[in-house]
Amino acid sequence: MQVNLEEAARSYPNNDLVPITFTEDEAKGLSQPHGDALVVELEIAKHRVMRNLIDGGSSADILFTRAFSQLKLPDKTLKPVKHPLRGFSGNEVMPVGRITLKVVFGTAPCQSAVGVNFLVVDSPSVYNTIIGRETLHALRAVASTYHMLLKFPTPNGIGVVDGAQTVSRETYELATAARSRRLESLSTKRRSPGKCLQVGTVDHVDYGIITGAIQLGNLDPRDDFYEQRGAPVEDLEEVQFSPDEPGKTFKIGRLLCEPLRAKMIEFLRQHKDDFAWTHHDIPGIDPAVMVHSLAVDPKARPVKQKRRSFNPERYAAINAEVGKLVEA
Repeated sequence: MQVNLEEAARSYPNNDLVPITFTEDEAKGLSQPHGDALVVELEIAKHRVMRNLIDGGSSADILFTRAFSQLKLPDKTLKPVKHPLRGFSGNEVMPVGRITLKVVFGTAPCQSAVGVNFLVVDSPSVYNTIIGRETLHALRAVASTYHMLLKFPTPNGIGVVDGAQTVSRETYELATAARSRRLESLSTKRRSPGKCLQVGTVDHVDYGIITGAIQLGNLDPRDDFYEQRGAPVEDLEEVQFSPDEPGKTFKIGRLLCEPLRAKMIEFLRQHKDDFAWTHHDIPGIDPAVMVHSLAVDPKARPVKQKRRSFNPERYAAINAEVGKLVEA
């Protein structure tokens, strides 16, 4: 496949006409056939940032607020935005602001740095950013999801950004699982009073990697009425510390790959004694750390509540738990 850039080159007379081609050999090593999105790693504001979606269907470049926070950018750098974003489903979201950041594509010497005008959006997402048509056109870039590659001309030749197929699939699985949990929570909300679970946890602070819930196009305007709460972003696997003690277990994510999974299990088992299994395992803690204090006005008139009645089994359970606390 060859894309002719002759027409585009007329707008950039300082650059030589260089054909951008993709060959079948460049698709080797990928799991085929596939329908994976092109997700890449980029340098944004001098930080290596993963999980950036290359989306030629987006008219805007999006930076999600969790990534904005992890890049440690001051809020005062945001410029106001007057118009909302609209997803393909017709739902609208108002950006927090706009910011221009330097983004480096490719590796030296065939790399290009552009100032990307990001719209900062406060919405949970499995991606850190969405790179849309405006930036792709500024780079004169051509993306091939089949080859999992983004190519663009530079004065030193064709620059290449490799997509990460494994990360793309993991990201899709996270989004699908989180979406299912949200729908289940919404169903529970309709059946009985309660709070809707909305996923959006931070996975890797150094690089601003975000794992979370839905994509921009699936925004539900009712989400504004529900409380955001943390939740696992993937299914968990329960592992025993020892076959001799089946009651002592810990949980790890099912998406952990070998050999990291084996190392994590071995490390936790070696430090089994660091976990507190009963109240007797945590003696010597200052009561100020563990005692709850009620913000009650000392001038308020106390009111004595009626004593509640419990069945004998519940009384026994309550007395047993209180006894454990007293002994500890």
